[in-house]
Amino acid sequence: MKETSFVEIEDFLIDSTFQQYCAEENSLSTAYWERYIEDHPHQLETILQAKQLYHILSAHARPIPKQLATLKEKIHAVEERVSLPTKTSWRKWFAAAAILLAVATFSYWWITGPERTYNQTLAKIKQEVIKTKKGEKKQFTLMDGTIVTLNSASELRISKTFNQEDRRVTLKGEGYFEVAKNAEKPFYVETQDFDIRVLGTVFNVKSYPEDKESEAFLLEGLIEMQSKDKNSNAILIKPNQRVSIGRGNKQQQSTKQQQQHNRLKGIPAKEILIHELQDDLPADEIADIAWKNGRLVMTDQDFLEVKQLLERWYNVEIELNDADLDAYRFTATFSKENIQQALEALQKVQPFKFKIYGEKITITKN
Repeated sequence: MKETSFVEIEDFLIDSTFQQYCAEENSLSTAYWERYIEDHPHQLETILQAKQLYHILSAHARPIPKQLATLKEKIHAVEERVSLPTKTSWRKWFAAAAILLAVATFSYWWITGPERTYNQTLAKIKQEVIKTKKGEKKQFTLMDGTIVTLNSASELRISKTFNQEDRRVTLKGEGYFEVAKNAEKPFYVETQDFDIRVLGTVFNVKSYPEDKESEAFLLEGLIEMQSKDKNSNAILIKPNQRVSIGRGNKQQQSTKQQQQHNRLKGIPAKEILIHELQDDLPADEIADIAWKNGRLVMTDQDFLEVKQLLERWYNVEIELNDADLDAYRFTATFSKENIQQALEALQKVQPFKFKIYGEKITITKN
């Protein structure tokens, strides 16, 4: 990065790399400023003041440089009216302005707070983890206006600083995101195998710990997908593209003990595939998001994958009691069928027997 002269608080604040460092948005900027602090320890106090002021200013909608210019004009106007001594430090005045701005921000919130939908806002702030059970789906709106739909057996963790420094969530399971646009605050979705960075777009993410692969599908906009394997591949996804990351163990382990081991250790991601759907395909015909519209779609999937889909969809536990069932593959779509009707339909594709004991089902070969 180009070396620039930094003396006053303002010099740091108007620098874009310093803003990225404060917001923790760019690893290169973070590394640069950490080295800068090590090389300039005498400026540590100024840097800390600048960083504190950045977080105050970043809570406002107007760009930081414009806010700085306005503050500077007001301070100079005060200097002219009261004839401040020339030895008065600009740094001290800037710190004072920061304090006044913070007080004004809090006062505005205190006055206008009762006019807001207080209960809803409070609930959103306190709700840091949102979960769905098997057979359940939820749709909700985050504090920034982003609409999220969670598929069954999923979990979304929302960072405590969401919509302050950035917009960051962690997903386990499957979620459909309609991200509110905000160029100054990118939206991040973190999963077991990859992270996604967006500004404003519509996409679906599927990352169940027990599945053979995790995937992201983009409907609108542009997203950057960063894998978490040793190679740390970054991919730009365009509309109607699906990116799948296969996990290292291709033979899915079926025992509860083995699945728990996979969840704790994490199966390394190795294979990345990009698949493009036809551009004119209507949204209600896209298999990746059929679940959001109440349809369970399976496309050339083996019995273990079908088992996992049925368990999540119908809130049941299925036990496969014959190794020969692993060779079966199914393509089907269900919407209003119950679990018995779904299994009877699958029997017409491949021969097998099943018994239902409440929420538990056993399946054997004929």
